[in-house]
Amino acid sequence: TPSPTDFVNGVPVSEIVIVLPETAAHIREIFAQGQEYGRNAHAFSKLGDSAVLVDSYLTRFDDPAKYTLGEWDFLQPTIDYYAGSFRRYGVATRVGLSSWGVMDPAWANKEFCNPNEVMLACEIRLFNPSVLLIHLGTNDIGEAETFEANMRTIVEFCIMRGIIPILATKADRFEGDDNHNNQILLDLATEYQVPLWNFDAVADTLPGRGLDEDQIHLTKALTNDYTNPEIWNSGYPVSDLTALLVLDAVRQTVEGTQP
Repeated sequence: TPSPTDFVNGVPVSEIVIVLPETAAHIREIFAQGQEYGRNAHAFSKLGDSAVLVDSYLTRFDDPAKYTLGEWDFLQPTIDYYAGSFRRYGVATRVGLSSWGVMDPAWANKEFCNPNEVMLACEIRLFNPSVLLIHLGTNDIGEAETFEANMRTIVEFCIMRGIIPILATKADRFEGDDNHNNQILLDLATEYQVPLWNFDAVADTLPGRGLDEDQIHLTKALTNDYTNPEIWNSGYPVSDLTALLVLDAVRQTVEGTQP
């Protein structure tokens, strides 16, 4: 019998958190390599634009007063496992960031990063994560081929350094109605056998696709209270829960507890 937690707003979790068997095997390989490099198993970093630079994006899971899991309390071990990473913005986040800026030293935070150091290398040096949540594509409204090439560089950069890249799809359609940036992310996740956080699959269930008036950021709630029926109409809380689900899948995969 399906459990209520097998679905988010009626969408099967298996369509939101995409970790195929061959992907799980690759995750374990990347993680093992990362452990040889001394990566912190209990740390993940964020790579993204202004949508991740708000306190509504994941930070609440580091403050027990700001979330109530309810029937999703089986995710608490993952919150504990990655404690401290949720509230951290890091140096791989920047307003207006596009995929090409990630590897351009001009976009790196000069206060924390070395001369000619790109932001992703800087974040890895400073925080030493084993996982990277990648939230890009909104500001990539040029050629699809350029976005694809940049994302390949980012994914390969992570894998070579023993860091598991999680690709996140987005709710907006800034690059056009054909949604090609999300399709590129779907294809790359399959090709590189890395986890896909397919938030776009659940965005359709939210009013206005979960987007605020600016069509960039998501709609907010005061707390992430998943026992409140109204929460399931808010973009950031639903985004946060689905992010936690994919982090949970990764954690269970590397710990060998995946059912």
